[in-house]
Amino acid sequence: MYEILADFLARPAPFSVSTTERLWTDPHIAAEMLRFHLDETSDLASRRPGTIEAFVDWLDRRLSLTGLSVTDLGCGPGLYTRRYAERGALVTGLDFSTNSLAYARKAAETAGFSIDYQKADYLRDELPSGQDLATMIYGDFCAMAPDKRGLILGKVKAMLKPGGVFVFDVFSTGMFDKLSEETIFAPRLMNGFWSAGDYVGFKTTHLYRDQAIGLDRYLIVTPDRSFQVYNWMQYYTPASITEEVLAAGYSEVEIVDFAAGGPWSGGATAFAVIAHP
Repeated sequence: MYEILADFLARPAPFSVSTTERLWTDPHIAAEMLRFHLDETSDLASRRPGTIEAFVDWLDRRLSLTGLSVTDLGCGPGLYTRRYAERGALVTGLDFSTNSLAYARKAAETAGFSIDYQKADYLRDELPSGQDLATMIYGDFCAMAPDKRGLILGKVKAMLKPGGVFVFDVFSTGMFDKLSEETIFAPRLMNGFWSAGDYVGFKTTHLYRDQAIGLDRYLIVTPDRSFQVYNWMQYYTPASITEEVLAAGYSEVEIVDFAAGGPWSGGATAFAVIAHP
């Protein structure tokens, strides 16, 4: 056990380990992730309905979504795709979570929307072509290693029509500045999020201040198994994300307030990026 804990507390190289799929493919954790996404009182996994509505409102005012081909990458339970469809867009949602897609399909059917939900990993699978707009929301871009971010920027650029745009959000260095390193443990850490039965959960937070990278690393120990989860996050300034997107071959980058679509005022909030190929 000492070796396991000593390794757990060590600082790994940034983005050296990826465990993203576990969050969405472990049956219990995937169900908990869906529950968090649908919790309208919390911003832990998705933004509250009012903020989502405000984002889609300004996006519609700016682009006029009616008739546009729109793909939401990492669509989850369809919180954004349904709102795009409400405004007349022709919508595709991609995700690799079976649970989230099942919920999204049922919700779309109940509301009478025809949305093409596809089970896919946007990093590995082919993306729909001829799109007017691609979106990626709630920091998904920030959770990827640099090579994966470059890959997705290239894939999205190729899927867009001339004049199409990629809109995504990133977490700011103002948010990073509010973080602190800590190590905690508790029985059933996060109130049973990690396993249906008994377990002990350990969490350690590492901050790589010179690179504006954070890592929340979890070690979960049950009576019959143990596993680890690495939640990486890259934090940005407008200048640093602009440099990264332009380096991927885009011609123009706009930084706007996520909820309002106007100028971003800075501080400890996420902001939206409008990338033009």
